[in-house]
Amino acid sequence: MTALFIWFQKIMIRTDVQMIELLSPAGDYESFLAAVHAGADAVYAGGDRFGARAYAKNLNKDELCEAIDYAHLHGKRFYLTVNTILKNKEMEELCDYIAPLYETGLDAVIIQDIGVLSLLSREFPGLSIHASTQMAVTDSEGINMLKELGVQRVVPARELSLSELKYIFRETGIELECFIHGAMCYSYSGKCLFSSIAGGRSGNRGRCAQPCRLPYNKKYSMSMRDMNTLKILPDLIDAGIASFKIEGRMKSAEYVAGVTGIYRKYIDRYIHSKDITYSVDEEDIKTLNNIYTRSGNCQGYYYKHNGREMISVDKPSYSTMDKDELKKLYDRYAAHTEKIRIQGSVTAKSNEPLKIELTCSGHKSVYYGGKSEPAQSHPTEAHAIKKQINRLGDTCFKFSALDVYADKDIFLPVSLINRARREAVRLLENEILSDFRRNRTTACEKSIIETDESVNTSRSPFINCRIDREYMLDSVLEHDFVNAVTIDAALLDQDSIRYFNERVHDKKKLLFIALPMIIRNRYFKRNPHITEALCRGVFDGVLADNYESLYHLKLCGYRGVVISDLHLYCANNEAVSALGSLGVNVMTYPVELNSRELASLKCGTGEFILYGRLPMMVSAQCTQKTKYKCIHDNGTGELKDRFGNIFMCVRNCSECYTVVLNCVPNMLTSLVDIPQKMHPYSYRIHFTIEDNETVNEVLDYYNDILIKGIERNTDKKHTLGHLKRGVE
Repeated sequence: MTALFIWFQKIMIRTDVQMIELLSPAGDYESFLAAVHAGADAVYAGGDRFGARAYAKNLNKDELCEAIDYAHLHGKRFYLTVNTILKNKEMEELCDYIAPLYETGLDAVIIQDIGVLSLLSREFPGLSIHASTQMAVTDSEGINMLKELGVQRVVPARELSLSELKYIFRETGIELECFIHGAMCYSYSGKCLFSSIAGGRSGNRGRCAQPCRLPYNKKYSMSMRDMNTLKILPDLIDAGIASFKIEGRMKSAEYVAGVTGIYRKYIDRYIHSKDITYSVDEEDIKTLNNIYTRSGNCQGYYYKHNGREMISVDKPSYSTMDKDELKKLYDRYAAHTEKIRIQGSVTAKSNEPLKIELTCSGHKSVYYGGKSEPAQSHPTEAHAIKKQINRLGDTCFKFSALDVYADKDIFLPVSLINRARREAVRLLENEILSDFRRNRTTACEKSIIETDESVNTSRSPFINCRIDREYMLDSVLEHDFVNAVTIDAALLDQDSIRYFNERVHDKKKLLFIALPMIIRNRYFKRNPHITEALCRGVFDGVLADNYESLYHLKLCGYRGVVISDLHLYCANNEAVSALGSLGVNVMTYPVELNSRELASLKCGTGEFILYGRLPMMVSAQCTQKTKYKCIHDNGTGELKDRFGNIFMCVRNCSECYTVVLNCVPNMLTSLVDIPQKMHPYSYRIHFTIEDNETVNEVLDYYNDILIKGIERNTDKKHTLGHLKRGVE
């Protein structure tokens, strides 16, 4: 009886399941055609600007418009990736770039930048906005915030489990787009600065150099295996995921064709099969593995939080088919496409224009061509007219029915019939595509962000000192020039909140809390003492690094200062304004902008990082567990690169993520290095793994520079980051 009930439940889920979208990548026009012909419901691609795959061939503007039309004629959708962080100059160019695509009928834009979200929502009404996985949304609070901003679909972080995705879907009801195949990042996408800081090629700007694929400690500790979910597709379908996304805009058309074709086969097999069982042919698994794989595959994070088996520790190499095998694969899945069936009626009467009437799925076109003439010797018969009209060639149509009504003893030149056929087809295409066309009559207004220009530059600088270890507190409190102490939330339980509250406030300093970089698994419900302290006003300020935190602060009515941290990117004035509308009072100046670019930000209040080891990566993986076993402590590990640089890995075991820190701290050794037009509201000094001696040295150093006005040299290894060089 129980087995029968389970079977019935599955059948009900199957029959009530929403339409599943198979979403395939296109790095160029050939790959786009391969995706469409192999069975994708939608294709995502980048143009030659603003995409997170700057080194892909990508499509130019004409190709994008052509691809949008081709997709729509075939009943498919086309999404444009604008999933990078944009600078002010680029924001001025974005509208002109999007406008012709919007007018053509672009279905959606996939974005990372909150400023881009704000601009496109305002300037392009009706254009669907999808939040990229680069936004690193990890729980229902973040999704609810994006919904309020007009986002229709979210690509959540790849690290989420299937149970988390089910919960998020139940709580928000939003469309979820999830990866099912392809390469995986070691870091949460959008929370990686490794390539940017170490090599000047920013992943947030589409130029990742993939330092995670290099050896550390003589092993490939961060080289993730590729994802392959073919065997668990039914679980993903039943979870309520709306769109299944294949990674691969840097890969070939043959790869796109093969992967798309195989997943199309199994999605259809599960949805339409009357048999409740689901099985995968081993030959198809073998084919997927051979198309392209990094030392084997894994099923991603759907049933696994982390683990050594997800990483190519010993063998990071990849394998692929030879050219002949790839061509065969392409021919099998993408060499031919199903033509669109149309109906036609042709009327040829003596001394009247040739009439061609075409219909397709409720669309109708009527074309009148040149007049027929009385036949002198060889009349044009109906079957000859039909033969010419039937020659649809490389168009996307084919006739399911074609009727020809022709008078006897008339003559129609073949050239006239062919021209009429071409024009009739063109009219039908235009009729179909008219459903997607938009008119945009207003030009994009340049965003003017109001800011308080009357900044008091003569005041003493406000110093916010963040500590990630409890032993650092005494040293910080002993330095009078520190105005606020920010405590990492990992240090705070009910008792320690009281302890820090008394110690910090007794010294007449403000107490701030740094909420976790990753908010997952209903963090605030699991930690009610944090919410209670926020509501009671224990914390004078909050450092928030994600949209989940911002939404929770709004819900609980928090009234203190809210500082947006590094991963709430604000590299343009639209983003500055958008974060302000979400409750941010003080933004952290972006670390990927140079001095000139920072000075262009119209920000009345901002916090500048004077000192601290930047988080190069935030990962759900754990170097301790990868090498040894999980020991459930908030300790540290080391990753040594091939040059001998040591990157410390700090574990947050309560929330199960690891932060990989830079091998040297960012350290400003002179206020001259700060752009004069910035006038930061506050300066941050961030201690992560430093011992007490170093903590005191750094604090004494900045006390001399900031308070006493004494310029000092330092022999500490440090970097100015991108302050002088910036990134592309």
